[in-house]
Amino acid sequence: MKKIILMAAMFAATVCNAQVTLWNGDDKEVGSDGGFWDRATPTVVEEEGNKVMKFTLKTSTSGWDKEQCNFALPLGDADFKGVRRMTMRIKMGVNHNVMVKIVKDGTYSATRWFWCGNPDQWNILTFEFAKGPESDKITDTGNTVLEIWPFEDGADAISNIGQVVYIDDIKMEGTMVGGKGVVSYDDNSITGDVTATGVIGKGTYQCTWDGDWHSETYDDYALLASKLASTVTKLDVKDAGRWDEDWTAIRNKCNGIKISPVDDETAITEVSAEKPASASEAYNVAGQRVSPSAKGLIIQNGHKIMK
Repeated sequence: MKKIILMAAMFAATVCNAQVTLWNGDDKEVGSDGGFWDRATPTVVEEEGNKVMKFTLKTSTSGWDKEQCNFALPLGDADFKGVRRMTMRIKMGVNHNVMVKIVKDGTYSATRWFWCGNPDQWNILTFEFAKGPESDKITDTGNTVLEIWPFEDGADAISNIGQVVYIDDIKMEGTMVGGKGVVSYDDNSITGDVTATGVIGKGTYQCTWDGDWHSETYDDYALLASKLASTVTKLDVKDAGRWDEDWTAIRNKCNGIKISPVDDETAITEVSAEKPASASEAYNVAGQRVSPSAKGLIIQNGHKIMK
């Protein structure tokens, strides 16, 4: 199996509630195993101020076939909260397919591959679990172990004994409303004033679950639009990581919707561009004229002022 095209560049969201974090090094001790099972010499190391996992593929000492060529992370009681897109940062010395397996009830319930390019640099890999056959998708709970195979589970794993691989920021990510992924909502079911967290983006990637590469396009803006009722008038996205912003589908469906802080920023831009405000003129972030002595954030003489 080989890669066909590379994934489009993707912005890595860093918002605190942007995803369900399965592993990062923030609270791990340098020199420890970071919570991974003892395969491929797991060690937390520090790199440019970040704590990441370092693995070294080694010869098996347990007799388990190729066990030493994968990195196994117990998931405990992790709740995927309806998000189905896994991302991770990885750095390795060669280009190769990276395979992930999620173990559920003692069997592999989902296996995905993604191509890792750019040797000796950090790559972001995307594994899509909302696609593929129903029998091979994951659920929110009951997922016991995540296995990461940087050289799949064939002969390539053995031939790369000694390779060093670094991993960080393993996440289940996507757009979330009410603490769960919007992909789990029925169409047109989200009502009222809506606050979206998680990540909202657009992009393309290639992933496989059946030996053939599938070119996939994801559009979280259109997905969120499909879940919103047409009567929604307020959408707060200030705590969501966002890239390639495109609110067209949402605005077309929800007449007169205000998207914060997107519309707040637009209002400030429009007021500033209209004409230079005199010292006696002041506006709030919605573009409405207010008293220069008004409390809060105002725009006066083209500048933002907090009073």
